[in-house]
Amino acid sequence: MIDNIKSINQLLGKKFYIPSFQRGYRWGEKQVKDLLEDIWEFFNIPKKDEGEFYCLQPIIVKKENTQYRLIDGQQRLTTIFLILSYLKLYMEDLGYKNFNIEYETREKSQEFLETIKDIKNIDETNVDYYYMSKAFLIIKDWFEENPTRKMNFFNTLTDCNIKDNKDLANNVRVIWYEISDSEDEIDVFTRINSGKIPLTNAELIKALFLNSKNFKNEEKNIKQIEISKEWDEIEYTLQNNELWSFIAKNKNYPTRIELIFDILSQSNSKDKYATYRYFAEQKNIINLWSENDNNVKKIFLSLKYWFENRKLYHLIGYLISQEIKTIDKIYNTFKQNTKTDFIKLLYKYIQDNIKLDNFEELEYGTDDKDIKKILLLFNIATILNNTDSYIRFSFDKFNREKWSLEHIHAQNDKGLTSKEAKISWLESTRKQIEKLENEESKKLLDNIDIMCKLDKIEDDNFINLQNKIISLFGDDDINTIDNLTLLGVGVNSALSNSIFPIKRQILKQKDSQGEFIPICTKNVFLKYYSDDIKDIYYWSKEDRNAYLQAIKDTLNRFMEIGNE
Repeated sequence: MIDNIKSINQLLGKKFYIPSFQRGYRWGEKQVKDLLEDIWEFFNIPKKDEGEFYCLQPIIVKKENTQYRLIDGQQRLTTIFLILSYLKLYMEDLGYKNFNIEYETREKSQEFLETIKDIKNIDETNVDYYYMSKAFLIIKDWFEENPTRKMNFFNTLTDCNIKDNKDLANNVRVIWYEISDSEDEIDVFTRINSGKIPLTNAELIKALFLNSKNFKNEEKNIKQIEISKEWDEIEYTLQNNELWSFIAKNKNYPTRIELIFDILSQSNSKDKYATYRYFAEQKNIINLWSENDNNVKKIFLSLKYWFENRKLYHLIGYLISQEIKTIDKIYNTFKQNTKTDFIKLLYKYIQDNIKLDNFEELEYGTDDKDIKKILLLFNIATILNNTDSYIRFSFDKFNREKWSLEHIHAQNDKGLTSKEAKISWLESTRKQIEKLENEESKKLLDNIDIMCKLDKIEDDNFINLQNKIISLFGDDDINTIDNLTLLGVGVNSALSNSIFPIKRQILKQKDSQGEFIPICTKNVFLKYYSDDIKDIYYWSKEDRNAYLQAIKDTLNRFMEIGNE
């Protein structure tokens, strides 16, 4: 490598070409502002030593005719280009031209960058243009916060005011490495990045797929652009959180396409780069994109098909959300079976994992995990058993929340210790008690009035009155599944152990505000399962029996379908 130090001034007019194996431009607000602030801080040093300069990290290039192939440093160089694009007025006044940058995987990237100074909004044409345009607007906003920065920053960045170019001091420079013709670009690129902020598996694999050596000369550019476009389309589709949460639950990837590479490689190694190494060892890697029986595009299309197929979506979504099977295991099952057998096996995986024998005897507090599984499956089966329905369970919302079991008919709340909390609970029940208009309700209202006027409310007296109020709206304390339903922790806390009609009221309000309330939970508080609704304010033994029977019938029907 030939090393040197060049000022930004010395880069002006040069042409830079970003090879296809490079990652796209991905700097966000923090990186862009950090660079701006660092250069501005350098300008504001009161007394700089003679010849002192601010040095950026290395730029590594390989000369090819009249242009330079940029091996490393394109994030910094592209950001400098964007800053100079914003400061173009000063450039033109002094007769200077910016350097040029072209991305191999973006056919019109040079034209886009040359006109970026006129952009008003973020460009969402593709992921690179998105980050470039966003970075430019961040730069624009930064300068416009303090317009006096512009000329001083420009002079510090370029030293263009020194026409004879003799003393390029007190400016910004880059460490310049130029590799020889005999050195392999990708080898250099991989060696460089192994020692600093690591690339993701996806970025390294993209470099392998887009390597020019994979293509005949006459088809190279077309194939590279085609793969790059398909890559973006896959990533864009996987950014749909409904699809992503369905297949990946809470997994977090910097680039979501990496999940597909994990499925394809089937690597269980603890090595962070095991997936990349699998692809790097392939003799004809390009076949793994679309030509092979087991390839990236085929896996992606399979995942997309599962998401769009109502039955597969709910069966696979349940298995993933309950961590019964991983997505790679499910894909292996899919590969090895017909569609009919695949569906039967999905049902079997669920049947083998859930205990339905005497589930009505499970107890809150000791069997919560099993009860939650049954109630979730009750929701899924309710949707699936109705083949004419278009309702889909939201695994995205479900997997992003913590879920708890909510008592349909309230229990007494020993956690209410302060006088204010006790009075608040009593007052919240008053309107519901007034609606009953019977002798018992009148007595309770009198007792509430008396208790709320006391200087101190004893715990035993409060719990005694609370129990009487609760029993007015349902049977005794019940901890079995016929008095339990699924609710997100946030919504559950809003209910605060309220009586049945208040819970019903709050859930209706939360549902109207767009909160995710599972269909069967809504049905419970609408008394959908009760044949004879004598009292919408009371959760009776008959209501519990009807609810329990609905769970049994729905799950039995679900299991029957799976065995057909």
